[in-house]
Amino acid sequence: MKKYPCVILLVLFFQYSCGTKTETTSALNAKIQKESAELRKVIESYNTDLCLFYASGDIDSVMSVFAEDGRQMASNAPALEGRENIRAFWKQAVSWGQWNFTLTTISVTARASLAVELGQYKVGFSPGPSAPAGMKSSTDTGNYVCYWRREGDGKWRIVYDIAASDQPTK
Repeated sequence: MKKYPCVILLVLFFQYSCGTKTETTSALNAKIQKESAELRKVIESYNTDLCLFYASGDIDSVMSVFAEDGRQMASNAPALEGRENIRAFWKQAVSWGQWNFTLTTISVTARASLAVELGQYKVGFSPGPSAPAGMKSSTDTGNYVCYWRREGDGKWRIVYDIAASDQPTK
């Protein structure tokens, strides 16, 4: 009969020491909503800066928002892989003329150090004297998805920037 109290103690010990507390679905959803709302403000601030950086031709500042292993994937174009390839493309592109972006965040879903942003964009281009022959003014609108990651320095950076034009191909 003396064995039963030991068994009960062992069961209680294992129940409390081995069992991990799990978050309820509603608690986890609340945490995700809070993180997402907080990060949305950060991303919207980055987007405001990005629009100004592109317009002024400050591509080094644009690159500060991209991860070293970032990818930029535009409609009807090969992917730009890696920060240095993205930088090289945009250094050339801003020499062709004026780029004006408008980025509108639709939603952000964040958890820990990863986030996904859905948005809409508008981009206008006006060629300058260095533009390739025949390059004309243009405007494009569409949707985008950005996959963000908080890096070791605590800053959020774009890992994947995927744009899809909603304009018909010509």
